[in-house]
Amino acid sequence: MKAVAVSTVLLSSSLTAFAAMPEQVQFVGSIQHDDLTPVTFDLHLPSKQSATLKLADGSTLELVTPGGQASPDGARIRLLSPAGEIMHAATVPDPSLASTSFAYRICDGQVTYMSPAPAVVPDCGA
Repeated sequence: MKAVAVSTVLLSSSLTAFAAMPEQVQFVGSIQHDDLTPVTFDLHLPSKQSATLKLADGSTLELVTPGGQASPDGARIRLLSPAGEIMHAATVPDPSLASTSFAYRICDGQVTYMSPAPAVVPDCGA
């Protein structure tokens, strides 16, 4: 009888974790690079998926939703230089994440990550 109770509890825990994973994750934010026009985005990605955004300056923004092999326990955000070097990486440790906002400000090669994203990202002169 005890074995049945334990397996019922384990099964209930697994179903709860599975049910908590959203069908998609919303990434909202912007990238302000020096004095260029900011790049803004509002992307909805299915769970266990990823997307790569190529920016005009050659840098890349990588977004990975929770639940997949690349990021099982949370969302992953990476900003890569045009040469492919990691300029910044962040993890949002929430497997049930439905939405996150963030912003990057890049001034003279210095990267500032802000999360949640402010309503207005300060320009490089601020």
